[in-house]
Amino acid sequence: MWLTTIVIIIIVINATAAIITVFRQPRDIAATWAWLLVLLLLPVIGFILYWFFGRKLATNKLNSLATQQRLGIDQMVASQQEAVTVSQESGAASPFAGAPELVRTLLQADGALITTMNRVRLLFNRQDFTKALFADLRTATHHIHIEAYTIEPDGVGKALVQLLTQKAEQGVRVRVIYDTFGSHLLNHAFWRPLVQAGGQVEPFLETRLGRANLRINFRNHRKITVIDGQVAYMGGFDIGSTSRKLAITRDTQLRLTGQAVASLQARFFMDWNTTAKIKKVHFQKAYFPDPADNGRTTMQIVAGGPEQKLEAIKLGDLRLLALAKRRIWVQSPFFVPDDSLLDALILAAHSGIDVRLMVPVHTNQPMMAKATEFYLNQLVKAGVKVYRYQAGFLHSKAIIVDSQYLMTGSPNLDLRSFKLNFEIAAFIYDRTLAEMVERQFKLDMQQTTLYTYTMVKNQSPMSRVGADLARLFAPIL
Repeated sequence: MWLTTIVIIIIVINATAAIITVFRQPRDIAATWAWLLVLLLLPVIGFILYWFFGRKLATNKLNSLATQQRLGIDQMVASQQEAVTVSQESGAASPFAGAPELVRTLLQADGALITTMNRVRLLFNRQDFTKALFADLRTATHHIHIEAYTIEPDGVGKALVQLLTQKAEQGVRVRVIYDTFGSHLLNHAFWRPLVQAGGQVEPFLETRLGRANLRINFRNHRKITVIDGQVAYMGGFDIGSTSRKLAITRDTQLRLTGQAVASLQARFFMDWNTTAKIKKVHFQKAYFPDPADNGRTTMQIVAGGPEQKLEAIKLGDLRLLALAKRRIWVQSPFFVPDDSLLDALILAAHSGIDVRLMVPVHTNQPMMAKATEFYLNQLVKAGVKVYRYQAGFLHSKAIIVDSQYLMTGSPNLDLRSFKLNFEIAAFIYDRTLAEMVERQFKLDMQQTTLYTYTMVKNQSPMSRVGADLARLFAPIL
């Protein structure tokens, strides 16, 4: 009798603690139910998992991120919004890349300025990216700003620090932001030569525990490099690689010159001033030089993060998909969408649009891969062509619409990228670039197998149950 009473008391205490823990901070309903399920079914263990995965950022940090000065950008955003409105109301041919609805959505959701006369080089291979990046770093004369998720202490990572140290000794201002989870193999000794040479290195939103940050969520997944305010890189490639993970040789990276570089520079400034305890940076003309207007690409740089009231990148993706008349081709390492994105793709397929999704067979996150399987099954049943990439870990993030519009950058098509991580994406209005990514998609198809409805029906019951269970935890993966 007394044992039953003790068990009931423990269950009541655990349930009460679970409810208080989950509801003490606002979160969407799917994540709320997922965490309640974990905490109720896994006493003690569930709270340990919550400590690592479920805790939200402190309110003061979120407020700091949300209220950073926009370096004069807010006024420019308002002007562009007014210009788009006037263009639509007048019925004139839109000067805003032919997609005023998408442009306006991104202006409203993130203040993403539309920039023109950019020159963009696409890099699909890691060696090409590394070679181009180091060549540009060697030319730096004023500053180098790097924001990275993962920098590996391999030959490439060590060569990077050596080069940055040389530049700092030459008087170049070097600033690096890195994520302590993605770059967990680094230590203070790795950065010591650069710091001693005058470079500045900051872990993103470091906690009181320093580099031993136990929070798995709210990682800085952005990959940005700005050199002398003239050249910038963004995309999916990290710096270096490690033999302990699946090798990533295929991704999509952008090398930019033109007006868009200032947007990436402003983003770096905001992130630096949020995370740096001292030595904050302020607007100076040298950081925002007049661009060489010799390109022809129109684009918007969009940031996503948990401090946003609107999920800017997801809203942009949804509006981009709505533009489609003929085709939607998508690549993503993981595919764990919310209902709105899943429904948008299924609706497009039912409308007769050629919808294709490519994901890798092999990834470094088995749980995410299993959850992806559940959603792939839904797409296949709806008539979406799903391709499983066989030649390694496909890490490319891209949406191509009608061979005319392109989205690429750091975010995967999953809930983590839309809600939990800090991401950066480029929405590009350029037929030539869209067609180049489309051609690469076709080349990648040669390394894939088509995932068919017959394969779905032939899955074992155990495999289906595993995918269903993984899907239950999708909101918190």
